[in-house]
Amino acid sequence: MQSFRQWVRYRAVLFSFIAFSNISIAESLRIYIDDEKDLLVFTGQVAPSNIAGATNNMLFNMIDGVDIEFVPSSYKRALRIMSQQPEPICVVNKVKTQEREAAFLFSLPINLYLSRRLYLQIDAEPLAPSLLDEQGNVISLPKLFHAHRHKLIVLAGAFSYGPFLDKQLAQVSSANKVIREGSNHYDTVYRMFHLRRVDFLLAYPAEVYRHAKTDKSQYQSYRMANSPGFILGHIMCNDTTASRTFIKKVNTIMLQMYNQDEFTNAHLHFLPKQEHDVTKQYIEQLKRYQIQP
Repeated sequence: MQSFRQWVRYRAVLFSFIAFSNISIAESLRIYIDDEKDLLVFTGQVAPSNIAGATNNMLFNMIDGVDIEFVPSSYKRALRIMSQQPEPICVVNKVKTQEREAAFLFSLPINLYLSRRLYLQIDAEPLAPSLLDEQGNVISLPKLFHAHRHKLIVLAGAFSYGPFLDKQLAQVSSANKVIREGSNHYDTVYRMFHLRRVDFLLAYPAEVYRHAKTDKSQYQSYRMANSPGFILGHIMCNDTTASRTFIKKVNTIMLQMYNQDEFTNAHLHFLPKQEHDVTKQYIEQLKRYQIQP
């Protein structure tokens, strides 16, 4: 962890130097990171290995005039500090919910993920037709677990799966849920599923694709009926004067990034080819965003 902090301080000094060279006053802002791999990416130690890492890193490399310190922390701890302290604090890769929007500031979307799908082991019995709609999509999670009362799904703790899935998950019995706390939640929930300790996984296709390239696994997957086509990830900050200034700066940069091939490629590089066309169509929708006054 000490090495992380050393690199974090280096990144903060780097941003301060950039701010000084542009004759602007650096504003100190902390970004809490709950994924060790993201921390390594943002502090320049490793290359991005997923969409979120690539798009956020692209953004941070374009920001100047802000003294940023990346701090390793669980999301629960970050949320507590954001709610209690007046200093500007942000977290990355957060989905908008009504509860969060009421308490925090959100940037324009930083990245786009194809919506989560339900994964089963390749040799598991396929889901019964009664659980699927005419297009072969899972009708609902409550209906699924009503039929499979003794099966388990792994979930990340203190984590939003988006309003659509959060509402369904709230109706699923806790007896069917295995909750994994801590950092690196994408990796930990996948590992539980990969090791067959649970029956189901709700995951982004990009994340499963990333792991399957390494472990050569194959799975059954089902879309969720009536779910949104994609999920957007944002930077979320507590409401301070410096945070508002930072969010405005981020939004200005994002409007530029949406039109850059590098931004599109940061998504496509981590997806199978059959998902490229639909992802490009969704990214085109981001270009319609405008900065709110």
